[in-house]
This record gives sequence, C-alpha cells and structure tokens, in this order.
Amino acid sequence: MIKNFSVLLMMSLLVLGISFVFAADQTVQVTIGGDVVVAISPNPLDFGNVLPNSVDNAATNGPIMFDATGSNVDVTVQVSSVSGFPFADGLMFDGEEPVGKNWLLECTIQNNICTYDSASTVPTLNVPAGSAQGQNQGTITYTVTGPQP
Repeated sequence: MIKNFSVLLMMSLLVLGISFVFAADQTVQVTIGGDVVVAISPNPLDFGNVLPNSVDNAATNGPIMFDATGSNVDVTVQVSSVSGFPFADGLMFDGEEPVGKNWLLECTIQNNICTYDSASTVPTLNVPAGSAQGQNQGTITYTVTGPQP
C-alpha cells in the first residue's frame, strides 16, 4: 500500500508540475542599416586592337553593367573621371562624354528584400590620328552613393 501511495504521490506531483507550464511571447526588434554594394562589369573593359584615326570602336566585352544586388537602398553610380591615353579624351558612353553621367539603381521591395533592375551603358573609343603603336591602359573612376541621411 505504501508503494502504491508513493507512486500515486509522484504522479500527482508530476501532473501538478505540468499544470504550471504556460506559453509566453517575447518581443524582438532590430534596426537594419543602409548597405550599398555595386558590381561593375566587365573588368577590365577591353577594346582589342584598334587603328589610329578610328571612331566608335566598340568594346569587345561590353556593354558595361551596373548591378546593385545585395544593397538595401537606392544607389547612384556616377562617373567621376577617366584617365589614360586615349581614354581620357576618346572614351564615350552611349555616344556621350562619360564624366558626369550617372545611373540610379532603385530599390524595389519584394518580400522585405530590395531587388534591382541592372543598368548598362555601351562604351566606344575614338583614337586620334598619329597615335603611337602599343598597348595603353586607363582608369574609369566611379562614385557610388546611397541616400544621404
């Protein structure tokens, strides 16, 4: 009988313990900061072999693509400068001087994630008459910004 009483007492304590279990909610919060990520391709941009006194030489691996995937704000890409011969004076984007051109890559929210349409430009190169034979390199410098606080 004492054994039965002990088992019964243990079962009732177990049941009493379970009766005190309840659900509770906890609030969670986070502030996500701005993030700007831009991929510019191709790199390097290659015009291949061109002749002096030629115009509108297309890049052999163009167009240039701007992709902001991974960012979470609107992104602006602007050409700050172009250096090196014959690029500083002969490079064109969509038939225009590239310095000062800009592209706005707008965040479109889908399922709480920013998505972007990529932007592009067609680069061409004009080479002056009398240009010396040989390989030349230059640099296109871009300024990439998000919204100002």
